[in-house]
Amino acid sequence: MQKLTNQERLKPWMGIVLFAVVMALFLTAGSYMQTNWGMTGLILTELMFLATAVGFCLIRKVKIKEVFPVKKVTAREIFGCLFLLMAGQGTSYVATGLVGMLFPQWATEVTDLSSFLYSGNAVLAFLIVAVSPAICEEAIHRGAILSCFRSVKKDWVIVLIMGLLFGINHMSPLRFLATAILGGVMSFVVVKRNNIILSMLMHFANNAFSSIIGIYSAKTMGDSAVTVSFNSSTLGIYLLMGFTAPVLFILGWMMISPSTHKKIRFLFAGILSAVMLITGIALASTALTNSMIVSSTIGYEVTEDSKDTAMDFGVEEERAYTVTVVLSGDKDAEYAFIMTDEDGNMLIDAALSKGSAIKTYTTKLDLPVGLYHTEIRGGEGSVGDKPEIQINVF
Repeated sequence: MQKLTNQERLKPWMGIVLFAVVMALFLTAGSYMQTNWGMTGLILTELMFLATAVGFCLIRKVKIKEVFPVKKVTAREIFGCLFLLMAGQGTSYVATGLVGMLFPQWATEVTDLSSFLYSGNAVLAFLIVAVSPAICEEAIHRGAILSCFRSVKKDWVIVLIMGLLFGINHMSPLRFLATAILGGVMSFVVVKRNNIILSMLMHFANNAFSSIIGIYSAKTMGDSAVTVSFNSSTLGIYLLMGFTAPVLFILGWMMISPSTHKKIRFLFAGILSAVMLITGIALASTALTNSMIVSSTIGYEVTEDSKDTAMDFGVEEERAYTVTVVLSGDKDAEYAFIMTDEDGNMLIDAALSKGSAIKTYTTKLDLPVGLYHTEIRGGEGSVGDKPEIQINVF
């Protein structure tokens, strides 16, 4: 990687110390601002990252234009970054699915984070999720911290270190591998092209896509209770979504750094993609072999005398089952999903809150052989509504 004209002022150990300072600020001042000021605190936390990056350059007396290199972007680089970003996204899907399957207790993090970010103003959420990280996080990671490692001779070592630091910075066990991979991909581009504009564009594009999905989901799903369930079939689906990642990565590498590209890499990438595809099909097919024991659609009119509807089902094989409920009705009506066993023990008591025309609930339960009772109970604002409920157990 290209070194600074006064690279001797920046050493690898300084990058680790700078990262430690950033994490300390994030866990103290950043945590305080986010806890007390919500979305405003998030913006201030991002600006704190930017100020730290610039302040570090001033303290170490290095050229800011070299720490944050800005160059003209070519069409070839744009397409190369696009292929690399798609490769990073595909790989991150697989990584998230694998971690979620191994550590299912972390799955609730998805719901908690989405609720915090997208439950308020959509424009503000987009600015916080897509725009500010593309500038502020890139300044501290691909700018100040990465510049401390420019003296490292092996480019892959720089990329690996920067990816790990980026993953740690997001403080997310479920998304650690995914963010580390994306951080590594963006670092790879800066290492090869020495242009922070490229990583900023990649960061923006990646987060903009996520924020648009999050905002749309918040508007259509409202406060619906959703629990993400990770299992082998989920991992299979993610493998099918990301099996082209190895080929896309090599294609992006060829366009970003043609001088270091080797054609033989396409062969290895193709083999890896084929393995991912075959494995994904095999794992995803397990969802078909798991017999659906309940697939019922219920429609009724809620009245003062009849607010509830019920359905019973039996389990003939003891194993883990996924229970899903989708209710379509008045967005201002409140409902609850109840499930008990044959002895009357409560297994599920989930509120399907008002605020969305489509209310969903998903969870996974270990069910022994026996009979089970489910109910949809109408609450405030439900009288006069004509909901349609889809209940699946598989």
